[in-house]
Amino acid sequence: MVDWNAYRADWPYLAEGSLWLQHAGITPLNLRVMRSATRYMEEFAKSPGPTYRRLWHAATDGARDKVAAFLGTTSDRLALVKNTSQGIILVAEGLSLPAGANVVTLTGEFPSNRLPWRNLERRGVEVRTVPADAHGHCDTDAVAAAMDAGTAVLAVSWVQYIDGYRQDLASLAELCQRWGAFLVVDAIQGAGALPLFLDGLDAVIAGGHKWLCGTEGAGFLYLSPRLLDALTPCNVSWGSVGDWIFRAGEELLAEESLPPLKPTAERFEEGTPNVWGQIMLGEAVDMLSEIGLPTIWQRIVAVQDHFIEAARAKGYRIDSSLLPSQRSGIMALAHERHTPAEIVRALATDNITAIQRGQAVRIAAHFYINESDMDRVVAALP
Repeated sequence: MVDWNAYRADWPYLAEGSLWLQHAGITPLNLRVMRSATRYMEEFAKSPGPTYRRLWHAATDGARDKVAAFLGTTSDRLALVKNTSQGIILVAEGLSLPAGANVVTLTGEFPSNRLPWRNLERRGVEVRTVPADAHGHCDTDAVAAAMDAGTAVLAVSWVQYIDGYRQDLASLAELCQRWGAFLVVDAIQGAGALPLFLDGLDAVIAGGHKWLCGTEGAGFLYLSPRLLDALTPCNVSWGSVGDWIFRAGEELLAEESLPPLKPTAERFEEGTPNVWGQIMLGEAVDMLSEIGLPTIWQRIVAVQDHFIEAARAKGYRIDSSLLPSQRSGIMALAHERHTPAEIVRALATDNITAIQRGQAVRIAAHFYINESDMDRVVAALP
């Protein structure tokens, strides 16, 4: 049985009387995660010689292996990137799509999953945006209607950032297989809160600072074997090739041509990494893995259900789908008379942080938030 209070104790801001409902924006630093990096910092400051090689390994192969285990894949399919945008750009620019090809994406995508594809329009690539239904969602039938033999990529968010609508990735993967398209998934609003299955997904990208409980500047890019083979790195440097630069005495030997690129996704890690951020990312996914994503998701749902019942009793509504297949860690809270801005201000008077998204207040509570916390939220609602 999980000791939730033990994990809760690693978020010290709670002891200060604050409550954070903005995990869909960023998660406050967890002490265990933070100390995984500061421990190396202190050792490196005191004894750089013996420490640096271990530090470097922890931030590269070590972090990559931990993220791979968390995702249920192998490290050769993973590149460590600084954020979601970088991962999507590496795919968009690396595909070299010809003029006349099209990319299908959805209404309501965050700009990180719109603008890199729009940037391809300069080459004659068409970007098709699937219109939303009356609830602001894009279902599989609408996506299917937008795809054809010219569709090279379907780019979607697993979880929509405004109200938390979760896409049916398995159905979308079937559509991509039908047309021979790549399925590129922005997973930042789901990874760390929901179980994720990689079958049929060609690219999965997430920054580590939201539900993954890491910090900004460190995330991952997963690539299926077929997409990895199809991509040409747009940024190539010493990290993209072998370890020849580290052979003592050969640093000044000029290569006659570009050396062979690494055969794995590591070829996209072109230079010096964010060592501290990647160490923290590795520790964060270790923490989530030891609990288990199914357990984390059950916990989030239980606390959400407690809150929904109490909020509705106070006259509030949830403008998010609560169907099991469409639900996520994000809830859109609204009221007939109180504006989202009024609700956010009322919560802030009790040191509760939430944000307006669209015409509602986005409530995003992670696994360590408990029922008593959510009772406090309801009490603070106007």
